[in-house]
Amino acid sequence: MANIDSVVVKSKSGIDGNTYTTQVINDQLTNEDFLRLFLEELKSQDPTKPMDADKLLDNQLKMNQIQANNDMIASLKTLSQTYKTSLLANAVNFINKTIQSSEIGDGGENLTYKIASVEQQDGEVILVGKKVTGLDEDGNPILDDKFSKIALSNVVRIF
Repeated sequence: MANIDSVVVKSKSGIDGNTYTTQVINDQLTNEDFLRLFLEELKSQDPTKPMDADKLLDNQLKMNQIQANNDMIASLKTLSQTYKTSLLANAVNFINKTIQSSEIGDGGENLTYKIASVEQQDGEVILVGKKVTGLDEDGNPILDDKFSKIALSNVVRIF
C-alpha cells in the first residue's frame, strides 16, 4: 500500500453539498489503494447521480498497464545484468588461450593474441592480451611487450 502521507487528494463540493474527489496524486499508488479509493467514492456518491463505471474501469486498466510495464522494465534490467555477468564468466575461459581477432594486420592477416585477463568496460566484455608476433623454433608464440584490449565481439577463432 502507498504511503498515505504522500497522497494528495483534491476535492470539490457539488451544488447538492456533497464533496467529490476530483484528483488523487501519488506516483506510488497500488491496486489496493485504487480499490480503497474506489470504495470510498462509491460510499460517498450521490445515489441520484452515480459515477461513470466505464471511466473507473478505464482508470483501473491504465493502472494495471503501468504496473505491468514497470514490472517488465525491472525484469528486463535483471535479465540484462544476468546476461552480462554470464558473458563475463564465460569469457574467463579465454585466459591463457590464443585467439584470432577480426582486426587486420599490416600484412593483411587477422591479428592473433595470447589472452592474459578479462574485464568489463561499459557493459562490454574486453579480453586483454599480448599480440603474437611470430613463433619460436619450438612453435611457441613470441609475444609483443605491451598488452592490447580486444572486444569479445571481435574474436573470430580460438586456438
